[in-house]
Amino acid sequence: MKQLLFIALVAFAAWYGWHHYAELRQGGSHQILVVNHSGHAIERLRISVGDQTVVVETLEDGAQAKQPFKCDKDGPFALDWQVRDLMGQRMWNGGVFVHGPILLQHKFEFRDADGVIWSSQPLGK
Repeated sequence: MKQLLFIALVAFAAWYGWHHYAELRQGGSHQILVVNHSGHAIERLRISVGDQTVVVETLEDGAQAKQPFKCDKDGPFALDWQVRDLMGQRMWNGGVFVHGPILLQHKFEFRDADGVIWSSQPLGK
């Protein structure tokens, strides 16, 4: 009787997983928050991890932008951007992205003199 109950339980779990795989796979996404306190407008900001990139076209001084971010690989962040009215490309590498299972908000705060402060915290449900 115990074996029959066990087989029925396994069969039900397999059936449920087969028919609800897409729902079970979607766990939400991490979040990128960019805050500009640099004194200048930021343009063409690209935030990358592995083969995934988030783009923020323009971020005025004092503004912030939020975007969802999904990536299946762990790794450091790579940022590159331009500052309006200044020549050259700016770059920053650092922080750590871990793809699962806890969803995080990764905050990038831009300061004077091309400084970037990265922090992360769990997303509240």
